Amino acid sequence: MEIINEIELEKIIKLEKDYNMNIIDISDEELKKTLVYYDFISNNIEKLVLEEDKISIMYSKYYWYTKYKQRYFEVVGYDAGIEQEGFKLLREIENELEDGVDWGIIQEIEQNEK
Repeated sequence: MEIINEIELEKIIKLEKDYNMNIIDISDEELKKTLVYYDFISNNIEKLVLEEDKISIMYSKYYWYTKYKQRYFEVVGYDAGIEQEGFKLLREIENELEDGVDWGIIQEIEQNEK
């Protein structure tokens, strides 16, 4: 299982002609970038499954959410709604993957963002 990295996501997004995300004025480029990646994966899971395995997609989604959350908290401050999104993602991973959540992967993702 590998996380879909920034370079791969950029390639996939460029190939996806229908993808358009209207981002409300976000001046922080890193925050904007992580939100775009998270949004793209969230809204294109079915298409991505054709190219990547579902495990990589689901953990990539959590990875990019975690990067977005961390940057958002740094730039804007704490937001309970964004924090809650993480719990929803964990439930989604539990429901979507045959083996459920691999807490070792989740821990590794979260530790890399601190």
